[in-house]
Amino acid sequence: MKYLVKNFSDITKIVGLVLMIVFLSTNVHSAEELVLHLTFDELKGDVAEDLSEFGNDATFNGNVKLVDGKFGMAIDLDGKSWGEIPDDNSLDIVDGITIEMWAKLRAAGAEQTGVEKGTTWKAGLYTLAPYYRNGSILQFFDLPDNCDDENIGGNIQDDTWHFMAGTWDGTTIKLYIDGEISKESECKGKLIPNDDPVFIGSRGGTQRFVNGALDEIKMYNYALTQDELKADMENPQTADVLPQDKLTTTWARIKSR
Repeated sequence: MKYLVKNFSDITKIVGLVLMIVFLSTNVHSAEELVLHLTFDELKGDVAEDLSEFGNDATFNGNVKLVDGKFGMAIDLDGKSWGEIPDDNSLDIVDGITIEMWAKLRAAGAEQTGVEKGTTWKAGLYTLAPYYRNGSILQFFDLPDNCDDENIGGNIQDDTWHFMAGTWDGTTIKLYIDGEISKESECKGKLIPNDDPVFIGSRGGTQRFVNGALDEIKMYNYALTQDELKADMENPQTADVLPQDKLTTTWARIKSR
């Protein structure tokens, strides 16, 4: 009987662990996560691999090449090419977001989109654009009309590398250029996910193409602080995290909810 009780206890622990792993594998993006990191240090064919744990690789279309970047190599886009990342739950941002990149834009003229989820101005769309209405912007379709596309910051279209980042924490939009706040707007609302891809260097692969280079594109599903953004600006490489450490910290977050 003692053996059966002990054996049952062991089985219960194993089943519990398996269920926890299954839960984490399907819902881990609900924790505070890095959900995208494209370094562009190499291309495998036409694919830039995502270094986050979610495997959100970008497939590029058109004439693209690697050039010297801010860190290692960067992707160079000719104003007609773009990248595309299939929809994934990890990219369905609803509670908070950080998008960041290094951008070096060449030509003036049409608006240029760096990272955008969605094919048109529609529900679920979020955008970080290095050139928009003679400035740069973080915008969201779903937020109120007074702040959905009004957070326009400084102009970085000068053929020089600039670090730009946008955050939204549920109440405030912040746009940073080279680590400093360029534009900030109070904006309370709720984001709605969509099933569209994430596009790199274009809106929907049909317009607002980037003419220049992009490097170290990263996205988090929560708002980084200014100090955290500056740390990423100075060293964008993802820190190594042991799987057991990740499992422990994620499980701790789930239990605290």
